Amino acid sequence: MTDWPRLILMIFYAPLRGMREVRDRGALFPAIVCAYISQVLYAFVIQWLVGNASLLTRPQVIAGNLFQAATSLLPIVIVLVPLLALTSNLFDRRGSFGLVLQQEYASLGSVIFYALIAANLVAILISIFFHFSGVQAAYIANSMQSAEQIKSMFRLPAEVQRQLEIELKDPAFIASSLFRTVKIGIFSVGAIESVRKVFRLSFVRSIAVVVLSYIGAIVLSPIWTLLFTRVIGSPFILLMLFLLLRGYFTGIVSGQRARAAFKQNLEAATINPRDSSAHYNLGLIHQQRGELDQARERFQRAIEIDPDELDAHYQLGRIGRAQNRLAEAIGHFEQVVQRDQFHAQNEIWREIGATYIAAGQYSDAREALEKFLDRRTNDPEGLYLMGRAHAGLGDNQEAATSMQACIEAVKTAPAYKYRTEKRWLNEAQQFLKGKRQEAVSSRH
Repeated sequence: MTDWPRLILMIFYAPLRGMREVRDRGALFPAIVCAYISQVLYAFVIQWLVGNASLLTRPQVIAGNLFQAATSLLPIVIVLVPLLALTSNLFDRRGSFGLVLQQEYASLGSVIFYALIAANLVAILISIFFHFSGVQAAYIANSMQSAEQIKSMFRLPAEVQRQLEIELKDPAFIASSLFRTVKIGIFSVGAIESVRKVFRLSFVRSIAVVVLSYIGAIVLSPIWTLLFTRVIGSPFILLMLFLLLRGYFTGIVSGQRARAAFKQNLEAATINPRDSSAHYNLGLIHQQRGELDQARERFQRAIEIDPDELDAHYQLGRIGRAQNRLAEAIGHFEQVVQRDQFHAQNEIWREIGATYIAAGQYSDAREALEKFLDRRTNDPEGLYLMGRAHAGLGDNQEAATSMQACIEAVKTAPAYKYRTEKRWLNEAQQFLKGKRQEAVSSRH
């Protein structure tokens, strides 16, 4: 908790860096506590801005705000965060939903609550500006003038229509809606960035994940609203739910803490000038998170300490290929094969082949992939890459044979491998489909 004041201040000058720190820590409980405090602060400030005079004079209003702030966090904990994890896993398959939820829930939940804190604080500042600048008054006046037009746009039941009329004539409700819209907009931006930081998806995919999760939450709202109403209204059910989920959430948080502690210990170990493995393992952590520049620095430092650190050369080659520094990637791969031609269960040759394909050197790619497939004959990725190499050399028949072998290798793979290798089946099928379309168009 001691670091959270600093992390909250970072919202105003380095929000993305603060989000990364929150993700790395995965401290879910402090995030929830700070989010609750920000929710309470937002509720009281907004009621003051809309002119609720009973804010400080009626204890039941204060108690109601405190309780509502707590219950407003439940949909995020139980509905939104799991939906974001599920939808992200659909876009970038990492394993079963349960596994992804167990691995990423603490990080994702912490970052989402950090985004909520940011939304509350920034929305408070914007709302205060709207209030004293006259924007709030102008918005209320315009809304009340257009109330009849708004009502005519919808054909609602009589009871709902009466309720809408009351709300459209209530300045406090109109102002609250304005402030709430600002908050939701800021939170949505934070949610998109949270998905990007935790799951390392592209900006477009992150938007799609958040939108689909919102839609899912809205569709499921009658169910979870009913459940929450029953749970909150029954202390016995609330206690049973707490006992049921306590172990699960404790396991999630403990796992995240263990990973964070492992990283901290590795960072401490880098103080030793002769310990290359600490830098290498930190590089793997950065690489897994998609932080390729930081990973590259760690791997290079590991090589500076120990030039024979083959794994660091291997990973630098993979990073070089991912960043389109192909000559540099080949250089690192050559360092590996000079010392161990069967490194990483012969996968070094598959990486070399993929790099040569990216460079358009299909003959060299085929030679490298032949060495790989000599020992890994049914590897789907290797077969797909071999098909690409044959196609690049104009051997369309050999390319089709390799692609078909790739498809068969995936189809006959065990279930646990099928999920991870399915990508190559799809790629091979798309390749063959494209070639068939080219053949048909050439006849015409």
